[in-house]
Amino acid sequence: MLRASHGAILCLVETELDRELEKAQAALLAQFAPETRVRRIRWSQGETQVFELGSGPPLLYVHGGLGGAYELVPILAALAKNHRVLAVDRPGHGLADPFDYGGVDLLDHGRTFLRDVVDGLELPTVDVVANSMGALLSVAFALGAPRRVSRLALVGAPFGVARRPPLLMLPIGFPLIGPRLGRHLFSTATRDGSRKFWGQLMVEHPERVDDRLLDVDVAHTRRNVESMLSLIACIADWRRLGYRRELILGERWRALAMPTLLLWPEHDAFGSPEEGEALVATNPNLCLVRVPGAGHNAWFDDPETVVAEIDRFLAAEDMTATAH
Repeated sequence: MLRASHGAILCLVETELDRELEKAQAALLAQFAPETRVRRIRWSQGETQVFELGSGPPLLYVHGGLGGAYELVPILAALAKNHRVLAVDRPGHGLADPFDYGGVDLLDHGRTFLRDVVDGLELPTVDVVANSMGALLSVAFALGAPRRVSRLALVGAPFGVARRPPLLMLPIGFPLIGPRLGRHLFSTATRDGSRKFWGQLMVEHPERVDDRLLDVDVAHTRRNVESMLSLIACIADWRRLGYRRELILGERWRALAMPTLLLWPEHDAFGSPEEGEALVATNPNLCLVRVPGAGHNAWFDDPETVVAEIDRFLAAEDMTATAH
C-alpha cells in the first residue's frame, strides 16, 4: 500500500498501476526516443524518475501541473541533438514517489526539489525548459538561486500569470465536491477522455497527440490520483475562484536576472499572449515569441517551431557568453 504524509512520501511496494505506467512509458520511448536512459534519483524527500538523452550542454525540463516528464518525449530526440536533455518527474507525478501537498508551501517546495535535483545530477548550473506549473517553480528556483540557472525557456503560459484557471477546471478546486469529482475523473481515465481533455485545454489539435502518449497520460493519471488531488487543494482558493495569492509572482518577475524566453502559444487556455507582453515590458531580460495556431503544450501542435525557437534562444546566448 502506498501512503504519503504531509510534504513527504513513502513508496515501498510496486503496484499494478506502477507496472501499467512503466509498460506504457516504455512503448512511448521506443516510438520516439529509444536511446533514452531512464533512471531514478533521490531528493531530500524521496525519489523521482529522470529521462536522459543527448550529450551536449545540460538542459533540464520541468513539466506542468498534473503532467509528467513523458509529455516531452515527442520532441526529446530533437532537443537532444544539441543538448543533454534531462526530463524529471515532479513529486507525485509520473513514476516519482507519491507526495502529499497538503500544508506545503509550493514555492519553497519547488526551490527545494529543483535544488536537490540539480545537486543530484551534479550540475553546478543548468539551462531550464519548463511548462505551466513547472515554469512557476523554475522561476521561483531561479529567483532564489540565480547562479544555478543560466537561462529559462518557458513554453506556454507560466502558472499564476493569470489569477484564475480556465472555467473547466474550477469545480475540481471546490471543497467537498471537488475531491470527489476529481477522484472519479482521474481513477476512471481513458484514452478517449484524455484526448478530449487535451483538446479542451492543452492543445489546438488533439488529433496530433500520439495514442501511445495518451496511454501514458491515462496510466499516470490513474496512478497518481491522491497526489494530484492534494496538489489541486494546495493551489486552489475557492473563495476567490482562483489561485492562492502567494502563487501569483506579480512584481517578482522584475527580479529575474537571467535571459528568459517566453514561448507563448496564441491559443493558450491558461493565459493570453498580451499578459506575456505585459511581463516582458517589466524586465529587459525577458523576451516573448508567439506560437501561432498552438495551445498550452505548444510542441504538440507545432514541434518544429518550438524546438527551433528553444535552440535559437540557447545558441544565441551561448555565442554571447563566448564573446564576453
